Amino acid sequence: MFSSLKQRKVTLFLVLTFATALVGQCQNLSKSLLKLDPFIGEAEPPKVLFSNPVTGTQNLPTNQTFSIGFSRAMNVNSCQTAFTMSPATSGFFGNTDGIILTFSPSAALNNGTYTFTLTKACEDTNGMDIANPFSASVTIGGSGGTLGTNPSVANMYVYAGTTSACNTGNASLTDFLNQSVVNACQGNPNQNQIVLNFSRPMDPNTTLSAISISPNVSGSYVWTSNAILTFTPDNALTFNQRYTVTVGGSATDSGGILMKQTYQSSFLVGSGNASPTASSVTVLSGSLAGCQAGIGSASNILTGNITNACLGNPTSNSVVFNFSLPMDTQSAQNAISFSPSISGSFAWSNGNQTLTFTSDATLGFGTRYTVVIGTSALSASLVPFAQALSASFVAGAINPSPSVQAVGLVSQPGCSQSFPGSGSSTGGNWLLGFCWWDYSQQVLSPSAYQFRGGDNGNNDSASCANQTTDDFRIIFNNYMDPGTTINAITVSRITGTSTVIRLSTWTWRDCQAAYPFGCRVLDLEFSEIESSCGGSSSFGASGDYNMSRAGFDFTTTIPYTPIAVDPNGPVYTIQVSNSATDIFGRSMTAPFSFSFVSQ
Repeated sequence: MFSSLKQRKVTLFLVLTFATALVGQCQNLSKSLLKLDPFIGEAEPPKVLFSNPVTGTQNLPTNQTFSIGFSRAMNVNSCQTAFTMSPATSGFFGNTDGIILTFSPSAALNNGTYTFTLTKACEDTNGMDIANPFSASVTIGGSGGTLGTNPSVANMYVYAGTTSACNTGNASLTDFLNQSVVNACQGNPNQNQIVLNFSRPMDPNTTLSAISISPNVSGSYVWTSNAILTFTPDNALTFNQRYTVTVGGSATDSGGILMKQTYQSSFLVGSGNASPTASSVTVLSGSLAGCQAGIGSASNILTGNITNACLGNPTSNSVVFNFSLPMDTQSAQNAISFSPSISGSFAWSNGNQTLTFTSDATLGFGTRYTVVIGTSALSASLVPFAQALSASFVAGAINPSPSVQAVGLVSQPGCSQSFPGSGSSTGGNWLLGFCWWDYSQQVLSPSAYQFRGGDNGNNDSASCANQTTDDFRIIFNNYMDPGTTINAITVSRITGTSTVIRLSTWTWRDCQAAYPFGCRVLDLEFSEIESSCGGSSSFGASGDYNMSRAGFDFTTTIPYTPIAVDPNGPVYTIQVSNSATDIFGRSMTAPFSFSFVSQ
């Protein structure tokens, strides 16, 4: 291509001089385009995306330069060797980081047709040849007219591809003027440039004033060559936003010829690669004893249904947010909410990609907490969350508020000494093979549930000895706090002659041996002052743990006279007020009341 060795030396000097000026002008574009190697590690060969001027262009100036744009970075030396110009023309090469190869003639061109060609010997940086040879023919005109042609926009490019390709700078430069693009990157990786390729050299001022982008995007324009214009936005583009680029007909070429026709096209940002998200949200979880000992393990509530989160580890719990990108700390904190609300403090680490929220106090046992990160959370580059994120966890365990699960008598052989108890749908007496009732059964009339007072009316040692036929058993669904629960229980006679009843002693069963302790089964022994061991004015010194036998008349002298028993009475009621609490301080949602008859 060069006429002599002397010309090669002169050319080398000119290349160095011109390249310094050219690269300085488009340094920003160079840095971005250098990362565009969308087919690294893939079998697809590199391609010629565009040339400038395009084939068939006429009336070009005698100082015309020739550019070829590739789909990825190329081996510049191989492409210079593969480039030819006919007729033979002396000149020198420049390149924009291997993406755009430019040939500039060293002298004014003559009028006539010139053909520039690129053979398959042009290789990428991995030694892969271009997919097809390339050739374009153009006409260099005189100082006269335009031969009936107007300048045009040949291509509009944006980077597009998968989220992974966009994040790693391997997205493809894709022509959205001549094809539909719905997977444009937000950034490649941080910003997505828009490249406009005109059919011939353009006047910079009239061209820039004719360009608009909707919705409006702030950024900067750089002319890579006299026919290639690159727009670099200040920030990443908005996910799921369609952008429209317009070049009005008022743009003129370098000779002042109007473009006349307006060129307009759009693309959709379909890859949310620059939008931040939370890769994980972890809470400490484990057994109650393990959490109390400070050995809870981190569990991700985004990927798992966590129903055993620590109440505290041991006194407070931490929720750790791991973000995909460095975050704007204040907007991220403001976008996070808990329901029910949790008071606590925030701490950032890992270059503002990890946020730890530490609660001020232990969480509520059995409470499901929902964590939300709203779209107002911004990355450090001020890009918002593409969509709100929500997840939840249960502190302690899935367990409702405390309540009575079953009720019966200690004398009933089938009334369990551990949770849960089973009741009878038809009721029964003190020898029933089940408890009287459990929470799955309908509550019947008091006469369906019968107990027998332990006092036989003889006022002797046998009469005073405790009998389990009038000892009540209450089974709770949760482990209860013994103190508040005992104080919340009363028994009273509600039909017939009023009596005085006191709780004599009690026994807790089905208890936890380790923190947080508590029991679920309570056996209760009551004394009734009207029984024969109690005397007439006090409960007596014998420690009577019985209630009165309904088949005796306790108003006559001892031994008492047997009387007819009413199958519907007398009626007694046992009550548990909602001051009873479980081991986590949760009260019963409603008082419990259950009535039965003495027989």
